[in-house]
Amino acid sequence: MGGDELTTEERLEHPLDATTAAAHGAAPAHGSGLARHGGAHRRDGRRLAVAVGALLLVAAVVTTATTRGGGDDPDPSGGPVLSSGETGWKRVFSEDFTKDAASGGFETAYGDRFSVYHGFADTAGTGRYQSSALSAHDGMLDMRLRTTAGGTPLAGGVVPLVDGRWGGQTVGRYSVRMKSDQVDGYGVAMLLWSDENVWSDGEIDFPEGALGTPAQLNVHCLEDPPQKCVHYETAASLADWHTYTIEWTPVRMSFLVDDQVIATTTSSIPTARMHLVVQAGSVEGTPPPSAQGSLLIDWMTIDVPADGAQPPATVPRGVTVPEQGTWTARDGSDSASG
Repeated sequence: MGGDELTTEERLEHPLDATTAAAHGAAPAHGSGLARHGGAHRRDGRRLAVAVGALLLVAAVVTTATTRGGGDDPDPSGGPVLSSGETGWKRVFSEDFTKDAASGGFETAYGDRFSVYHGFADTAGTGRYQSSALSAHDGMLDMRLRTTAGGTPLAGGVVPLVDGRWGGQTVGRYSVRMKSDQVDGYGVAMLLWSDENVWSDGEIDFPEGALGTPAQLNVHCLEDPPQKCVHYETAASLADWHTYTIEWTPVRMSFLVDDQVIATTTSSIPTARMHLVVQAGSVEGTPPPSAQGSLLIDWMTIDVPADGAQPPATVPRGVTVPEQGTWTARDGSDSASG
């Protein structure tokens, strides 16, 4: 469907049921990134919530990236656009969007590489996922968020297909380089979501946040998924080019911004098969009709442990906790850090 106008069928308020949504690569309305329970619309402040295990914050400086020519030139840190992969990991998916695709034509151009969200409500229930929100140009995927002439906010979402097939894995390293305009009423989530569409299998959101704001990290509790076992608001603005990485091993998850570890947790590590989703849509409430802008993705990669070996773990050297940080337990008790 190439235009922005929705058909009568697509204006139905209910999202797909769980079975159909899973087949289309869609996270359900109750548990995905930007969720009602605690997605991009909730501002939990600059703090950590740890229920089980330990979260280690690395005192790393995240700087605003420079560009070669200004504008949307996606070379924020001067490093290679697509590396050959980290030691101990094997690259199984990479895409840098060199093929142009007009609005509404992304699925045709990249259908063997991505499952595209289309024709159902976004997580907040206000917007609708439409393939017409997606295009590719200048070596970038462009999720163009706006309100249609009929008054419906558009949302966009993609699921990478490893070897052209649907389905995730049980460990992995996932990297996406992105930036966004600051668009009122819209947010983004890069997340790992259950292949079986079961929330208690796990939900890992990084980055997540309202467009143009500081990127958040959210790890939902396996035993109580509406709750976040880990929450942290980073110093990296979604308005600037940054590379975000989720590194998932059986015993530890590490989170990196521009190849610098910002957090490591042993809490709520998923064991079920999970797949990567990048989605942008409305947050709680209806976006202003005049609000419009883009989430731009320069490239994305997925790695698995090399040669079936035990996956390497990114263990930061000289780990420290920022002096102004606070540990916050699920029971509400605080203890000073540092």
